[in-house]
Amino acid sequence: MALVAAAVVVVVVIAALVWLFAAGPMSSSARAERAVEQTLREMTDSESFVEFNSHLCAENRVPQDLVENITASGEQTGTDLDAMLRESISGSFPQDLTVTGVDIEGDVAIATVESESDGSGSEQVRMLDEDGAWKVCEPGVGMGAVPQGDQPG
Repeated sequence: MALVAAAVVVVVVIAALVWLFAAGPMSSSARAERAVEQTLREMTDSESFVEFNSHLCAENRVPQDLVENITASGEQTGTDLDAMLRESISGSFPQDLTVTGVDIEGDVAIATVESESDGSGSEQVRMLDEDGAWKVCEPGVGMGAVPQGDQPG
């Protein structure tokens, strides 16, 4: 009888481990979902233009030489561009922006985000996995739904 109970325990433990890594919180899809959420959080917490820009996908990212020119120009004129960015982010990204779902197909993720404070309802945010890091490809995220044809870029 003890042998049967031990076998049942072993089967249950194996089944739990299989679930944990195949479909549970340790699965590759669950890890990717957490990475997408983390990217959005880091983007909203960006302290500098360089940091914010690093979270954008290649198609929307400002080229590094232009970033350097903008930064140099700000330093020459005494303009604190990073403070302006933080103000812009705080006005554009609601503090209570939450990810309510993530659909991933290959290197493309569509995150559904919403905020109670801005009243815009759910938004779909397209993201790409570029070199192992999720990047935001929606320049209007957090500013209400923007029809795709009206977006810059």
